[in-house]
Amino acid sequence: MRILKDIEVTIEGKTSKLTALFNSGSSFTIMGYGRLKELFNKVQIKALIEPREAALLNGQRIIIDGYVDSQIVIDEHLIEDRIYLTKDMVKEVILEGEKKFLPDLIIGAPTLETWGLELDLKEGRIIRRGSFVI
Repeated sequence: MRILKDIEVTIEGKTSKLTALFNSGSSFTIMGYGRLKELFNKVQIKALIEPREAALLNGQRIIIDGYVDSQIVIDEHLIEDRIYLTKDMVKEVILEGEKKFLPDLIIGAPTLETWGLELDLKEGRIIRRGSFVI
């Protein structure tokens, strides 16, 4: 399930409006290094201990090797989450024979599950379900 939505992201006190793809099939919340620099200029990027391989929607293999911590506002919901980074992010992919533009940020299932968020595909919105379990 996927929803495309405009959100607000803050990293190290710098705030930008982004277009995000909420993808319940994605294992990571991820962004490209290039887009991070365009939107937030210089921020401290932390390296992963070991790079990880993943795949985009079209099957393209990418390497995830860094991250930043962020505050994300989705409608009225404020969450704090890690955004993983890749140098391999492209601006568009061919998916099921159609050219699709990738958004600034892909928000994956772990972020949705951690913060109790659910995709409402009928209305194209994000719903917070229940309270957090710690």
